Amino acid sequence: MTPRSALPDEYAPALRLLFRHLDAAELDYRIARALDMIPTGDLDIGGLLVLPGPTGPRGVTLCQTVVGGSGLVWPPVVAPPDPASEDALVAAALAWLRARGSLLAQCLLPDEDFHLAVPLARNGFTHTTGLSYLRHDLALTAGWLSGEDNLELTTYDAANPAPFRVALAGSYEGTLDCPEVNGVRSIDEVIAGHQSQGRYDPSTWWLAWLDGVPVGVLMLVEDAPREWEIAYVGVVPCARRRGVARGLMRQALCHARMVEAVRLMLSVDDRNTPARRLYQELGFEKYDHREVMMVRL
Repeated sequence: MTPRSALPDEYAPALRLLFRHLDAAELDYRIARALDMIPTGDLDIGGLLVLPGPTGPRGVTLCQTVVGGSGLVWPPVVAPPDPASEDALVAAALAWLRARGSLLAQCLLPDEDFHLAVPLARNGFTHTTGLSYLRHDLALTAGWLSGEDNLELTTYDAANPAPFRVALAGSYEGTLDCPEVNGVRSIDEVIAGHQSQGRYDPSTWWLAWLDGVPVGVLMLVEDAPREWEIAYVGVVPCARRRGVARGLMRQALCHARMVEAVRLMLSVDDRNTPARRLYQELGFEKYDHREVMMVRL
């Protein structure tokens, strides 16, 4: 049977099947949260794909588009397990994302759930890296005091975005943060994706200049009241190892303190040793981790 979008009376049982590996309290929370997101449009229920059974969904996956040409896929669940049905659900999810313009599909799994990724691996997903999630309580540390003294910062100018775009594109050259996605999306799609995160405010996007040349970018977003995230920080190759990244991070920390945030968060590719070292020196601490599965569409 071909997977299809769930019908209204299938939403709750399909979600219960999808999240059945969680403990009872977390399972109920995930279902309730997902159902609450449907009326607001925060969850595109068309991406809840099921294989109908005699008494309800016997298989399910969930896929969602992300602004900027990306998509998310949850590992399929079939009861009882059936590889052919799992493969059909993954194929349907990828087709659903392609039809909506997604160029890349990802799955971010907690370490303890990584075993669920087997059907994804069978269908073109590769395990690219791990992501460490870090946070800072915004207490002052000595690491805040150093940086590039000649660094000039200007906020994002939507009327003249060219310098920002140049620096953003240049920062991807030789990057150690998920280089597998380079070139998949255009700079316009990348910017649109960042603008969709949290509460977009161009005054919290900064462009770094050295000697009149744009050399780095910083994007901050407010995810929740008094909780801020560094959505992106990057430096062009010719300006690396000159204190530019530290200067941009100092700006992020100072802004978060200025607006009386309670914490500042970011994520970093496990392979990016220089960035991880810098964040540790600045006082960031790890609080979560995800394994990244990815496929280009």
